[in-house]
Amino acid sequence: MGLRDTLRQARQAMSPAAIRQGLAGGLSPPTPEQLEAALAAMPPEQRAEVEAGLAAAADGRTQALAAAEAHRVLDGPAGQHLYGASATDQAAAFEAGGLGAALRTTARDIGEVHVDALKGPAKHDRDRERAARVAALERAERDAARAPYLAPDRVPVHRTRLATRGRSQVEEVVAFLRRSGLAARPDLVYGVSRVPDRISPHLTPGSEAHRVVEWDVVHAGLPDAPADVPVAASHFDALDRWVLRRPGQPAVLDEELALAFLGRAGIPPERCLGVARLCHFAQPKDAWYGWGGAGGGGEHDVGSGYPITPIVEGVLALHHAGEGAEARDALAREAPLPLGAEATAGSHVEVLNWEEVARAVHPRAQHPPPAPSPFPYLPSTAEELLVAHLEVVGVRPHDCWSAQVTIDQPYGLTGRIRMGTSDWGSPQPCADGTDRQRLAGARRVVVAYRDRPEYAAGRDRWRHYQENVLLAHLERATGVGAPVTVGPEVTTPLLRAGLGVLDAIQSVTDFGAWVPPPPYRYCWPLDG
Repeated sequence: MGLRDTLRQARQAMSPAAIRQGLAGGLSPPTPEQLEAALAAMPPEQRAEVEAGLAAAADGRTQALAAAEAHRVLDGPAGQHLYGASATDQAAAFEAGGLGAALRTTARDIGEVHVDALKGPAKHDRDRERAARVAALERAERDAARAPYLAPDRVPVHRTRLATRGRSQVEEVVAFLRRSGLAARPDLVYGVSRVPDRISPHLTPGSEAHRVVEWDVVHAGLPDAPADVPVAASHFDALDRWVLRRPGQPAVLDEELALAFLGRAGIPPERCLGVARLCHFAQPKDAWYGWGGAGGGGEHDVGSGYPITPIVEGVLALHHAGEGAEARDALAREAPLPLGAEATAGSHVEVLNWEEVARAVHPRAQHPPPAPSPFPYLPSTAEELLVAHLEVVGVRPHDCWSAQVTIDQPYGLTGRIRMGTSDWGSPQPCADGTDRQRLAGARRVVVAYRDRPEYAAGRDRWRHYQENVLLAHLERATGVGAPVTVGPEVTTPLLRAGLGVLDAIQSVTDFGAWVPPPPYRYCWPLDG
């Protein structure tokens, strides 16, 4: 049979009558026995040609399945809830029962996911004691499932949460580091980070200057005899053009810029008190984002189309006072820098996608995570995920520059784009002991550390833990390494918001008046 005859038969097989007949019979693919019999009846030359075509088709099918599932951060029950049946499941259904079975699988999963999404999670459980007991039991089961993957020589991980005020948050974090003695023992510090929650959003939605802003200090313990050592905070503003980037080159990761500075300054991780993205959550007063109301249309909404919006204003590197000033001045004189791979050689930066996990286990940002959890095998908070990563990989504090739960790009924290969210929710405990309303905004978990061979083995453990226990691929869809571009992407409503609509927001730090961010941090405008 020649190529022309093969194409003619393929066209006949795709005729409406053949399709109807195939649907009625399931369009089942040939069995291996049938295929082998057909191949055995062919001349050797034709069989070799057909086998080569089958091998190419199998390779293409594998690549197509991988591409079709690249967006799936979660597998298992949570992944099916969020995305429906995977391409692999659909292919398996086709092989088992033909096209009809594959279509039935897809239709069933889409229907179930859509119904569940419209129903939303159960109402917030107001019995805190009962919710705490349920959450503790679920956490114990997760800890037991993680135990076989823990690094044998791991260092205990502790978190201290601080309640600061927006206007003085950095100074208050520095004061705690000095007061606790951690400033004198940076080798005990994994990192610091602004907790990416918006507290009391309905009181002053346009500014956090006088609101509670929480920070986490992740450490291996506190010194027995605290010693007060001065601390400096080197700040790199996202609006400044520190890095040279051309269209098509990867965007700048905040931590990469900070590591380049620390390397130039000769500050290793055992002398670094943390690298943190400086974040701000506020509601623009004169913006149009292209989606619905800030609080779902309630009577307390400030304005239609104005969601609470998280912004990364820059990156901080905390270190001993007297270090780094000359290096920062030199970077400023040389900017924009090429910032290639050599700037961060010997380090590893891990970015995990908490956003997709939160969609499954914490879909309503104004309430605590529900207990019982809809998917109890997944961490209920981003902080739990951060600690799990440190303990499984086995990262030691004296090798760690950054360990933070944070955000990445501007997005609408409330409004119709996040169905079921509102500025008004359940009062929840804050670090100062007072209950306040809050919006959970975490999207990423970031860990940056000096690499060692044992950490490569730890990352293998983490990969197995993700695949076998979390049923997840948390390295996917983080935006890391995405190319910068000047084109339609920059004119979307979200990036227009980042370009010029937030200039009415009040200053929240002592680094100067707050101004809108560019579409890409640290490298805008692009070169060429």
